[in-house]
Amino acid sequence: MQKHLGINRQIHILANCSTRKFNESFLDDDITGKQGSVLHFLLMRAGKQAIYQRDIEKQFGIRRSSVTSLLQKLEDNGYITREAVENDARLKLIVLTPKALKFQKSVVQGTIDFENKMIQGVSADDIATWQRVTQQMTKNLKDAKIGGDD
Repeated sequence: MQKHLGINRQIHILANCSTRKFNESFLDDDITGKQGSVLHFLLMRAGKQAIYQRDIEKQFGIRRSSVTSLLQKLEDNGYITREAVENDARLKLIVLTPKALKFQKSVVQGTIDFENKMIQGVSADDIATWQRVTQQMTKNLKDAKIGGDD
């Protein structure tokens, strides 16, 4: 039996494994796990809504500087362009390129297939419990003052 790794470590391992396997299945080798996650987010919304950097910051819970770096690399690799918004110079619309759009169909169907494979053998009750627990953990961390006097 494997020694208990701790919840944070288990979450980290699951996230890394999930991202790596998904990207191996559906994306090119010139993209990292985080870039793949952002590209996936963009592809799932392509043609449905305009996406801006702040949407990615909010969706992934990561800082502006990290998102800026991720987007710059996606742009350098030809997956996206960033276009100025006419009525607000602070905003940049993120636009998928034809290189990125060639992955859209496989990513959309692949997401469904991938999640089904990932939860294979896990009961609906266990999934519902996991979702409640991870939502509560996320809330706890957002509300916490880590390293403080609380």
